[in-house]
Amino acid sequence: MATASDVLRIARAEVGYDRYSDPERGTKYGRWYEKEVDGPGGYDYGANGVAYCAMFVSWVLNQAKVECAGFSGAYCPSIHHKQTLTAAQLKAGDVVLFDWEDDGTDDHVGIVVSNDAKAKTVKTIEGNTSGGKVAERTRAYSTICGGIRPKYSGASASAEPAAKAVTRELVAAVADGKYGNGDARSKKLKAEGYDPAAVQLAVNTYLRGESFGAAKPSAAKSAKYRVLPDVGLNVRSDHSINAKCVGGYSKGATPTVTKTYKDGSNTWGKTNMGWIALNYGGKEYARKV
Repeated sequence: MATASDVLRIARAEVGYDRYSDPERGTKYGRWYEKEVDGPGGYDYGANGVAYCAMFVSWVLNQAKVECAGFSGAYCPSIHHKQTLTAAQLKAGDVVLFDWEDDGTDDHVGIVVSNDAKAKTVKTIEGNTSGGKVAERTRAYSTICGGIRPKYSGASASAEPAAKAVTRELVAAVADGKYGNGDARSKKLKAEGYDPAAVQLAVNTYLRGESFGAAKPSAAKSAKYRVLPDVGLNVRSDHSINAKCVGGYSKGATPTVTKTYKDGSNTWGKTNMGWIALNYGGKEYARKV
């Protein structure tokens, strides 16, 4: 029977897969699921545009020949009732489900690589993330619905060496620009033993006044932004270029942004319709009025 290390080895080998570079229709995980799990006459899981995060996890577990409650599965909400683990209980090799909107509905799923209880983050390997790829991510406890432990033959895989704990002093220093920006900041944080992604999550939380006993920023919580592109700007269901398009704003429109979210160098804004890209891929799409 497989171990957690086997699952992580298989998952890591898939990192870098990009649905948009796949020469065939749909994704390799969707095509597998349609053929091997759903069977003839079922849903078209192998079609273009089908979310594949759950099918990626299903595929990895199948390759490792390990059983897991709720799998094989293709729809995150249907796996919800199989969860038995809290965020703090997650270990390497566990399956973790996420709820982006905090509405009780599972939106995404991945495989745990390590758990940093002090920073309240988990490292994961996920499918259908970072613009349609299989990628390693760092996620905050606040986004986690729960988790499931597959039926492994041995103990969980050895986690990566834990990064240094993220402290209030460090977060304040990063927020004040004392560590620089971009790659230079990441290199400096890594050199000091910190996980840059975990630090960024903590900084975002700090700036919202939700952690480290920080006072909320004095600036107004909401602000109007003017849409810049001639073709307008799509509104998405989540702060991801891969999220469903639920509407749009025309050039010159000035929606009110009530919340922002940073994903690396990209910045998203929450409006009454959904999420819009304020800055993405180094390009400005909406400017504060």
